[in-house]
This record gives sequence, C-alpha cells and structure tokens, in this order.
Amino acid sequence: MPTYKLAAFDMDGTLLNSSKEIPSSAIAACKKAHAAGKILALDTGRAVSELSTYPFSEMGIRYGSCACGTVIYDFQFSKVLAVRTIPADLVPVLVAASRQEDLMLQVMVDGISYVEAADVKNMPHFQMGVYQPLYEATTSYAEDIRAFALEHAERINKINMYHTDSASRARTQERLRHLPLDFTFAEETSLETTPQGVSKGSGLADLCKVLGVAIENAIGVGDAFNDVPMLETAGLGVAMGNSNEAAIRAADVVVSDNDHDGISEVIDLYLLGR
Repeated sequence: MPTYKLAAFDMDGTLLNSSKEIPSSAIAACKKAHAAGKILALDTGRAVSELSTYPFSEMGIRYGSCACGTVIYDFQFSKVLAVRTIPADLVPVLVAASRQEDLMLQVMVDGISYVEAADVKNMPHFQMGVYQPLYEATTSYAEDIRAFALEHAERINKINMYHTDSASRARTQERLRHLPLDFTFAEETSLETTPQGVSKGSGLADLCKVLGVAIENAIGVGDAFNDVPMLETAGLGVAMGNSNEAAIRAADVVVSDNDHDGISEVIDLYLLGR
C-alpha cells in the first residue's frame, strides 16, 4: 500500500453526519492522524466563511480547498494561498439566467458567501432548509444579490443557484451549457458554477502543489456528484457508504457511511495504514 501523506474530506455527507455534526469518532481519528504528522484538509463546495463554526484547528485540519477548488486556504493563519475566479464578462450572463427561474442566488467573493436575507428566511422553499441555521450564522448579506454580483464581477470565485425543484435546475443548466464554465449538481436542486477546469479535483491538485505533496500521496473522500473529480484525481479516492452511484463508480474503495464511523475508517485503514 502507498504511503499517504494527506487526506482531504468533503463536508456534507462525508465529514458531517446526517445531523450536520462532526462525529466524535471522526474528531478523535483526525487528532490521531495529526499527531502522527499527517496533513488533513477539506475539499468542499462551501465558502471559507461557511466553515467558521467548526473546530478544525482543534482537530488538526489546517487547510481547505474551498468553494469547489477556487480558494485554497490556511485556517491556522487565516490566509488565502491560491484563488481562481469566474471570468468577469460571464457574470452578467449568469445573473440574467438567474432571473428566469424562482431561485436563490449565492455569490462567493474572496472566500466569503453572500446572499439576500429574504432568501435565507425562505430556504426551505429552495430545498435547502437544513442549511438555514448555517447561513444565518455565517453568511453575509447583500441587499440586491444580483446587483452585488455585477458590481464584484472580477472577484467572484463561485456562484450557486438553488432552485425549487430539479426540473427548474435543468432549465437553468440548459440555458448556460454553452458557456466556458464548469457546472455541477449538489444537494437536491443546486447548480454550482466555477471557472472552466476548476473543480474539487483541481482544488485538491492545487492544494497538493502548494504543500509540495505528490497527488499520488493524497486521499480524497466524498459522497456526491461534485466529489467525483476529487475521487478521480486523488491517489486514493474513497467513497462513503452513503455515496451516490457516481461517487462510488469514481472511487477506488468504499467505507462505512457518514453516520457509522466512515471517516475514522478512512484514517485508520488508509491514512495511518493500521
């Protein structure tokens, strides 16, 4: 078995259990890996600002590939190590498309999440009710999110569109598929937009490059469609037991689910090799 130096975890459905909490077994396993000199990181679609409520420093998780690979971040020093942005000339097209459906628009700028306050109050309508407490605690508000996006077009890392149903999401995707951008599905109704060629896979590769770790020595752990590039890029792709079929096909191995110690299994079996 190769010697793995780094493990990067998706958040929702992976590091977090069904209650959106980090299991005690995962915390203990991360501390053990950190003490053994391993590098722990996140590879998540969330903005940096959406991660402030979790005890990553205590767990030994220092780095993050955030906003689907667009922001590489050092939590210990609160420092952006690398950043990628959506081409500014494409932002008006995305904003125009967002006006054609009943949806919640989220804009990530410099690692910070921005939404409209009224949309957060209405998140169950957009099939995102489970995240409402998180957004209330961590997100920043723009009075008019579409005007905000146009004003900050040159600094946008990622745009999410949360629809009311999957059919609405499919219509938005069809309107935008001609653009030189990357699109991926997340949750029930979300369409995530990143610069072309940027994904959780490229984010993991960028993180490894910054840290001087060969990608062959990195483990990527996830459960969903937007984790597929990470699972395919990592030296070892690990799918959680609760993963969808796309993630399972992309992974090299499958462990227990996010409610039954899957993360500690990854660390003990593959990162520490015990």
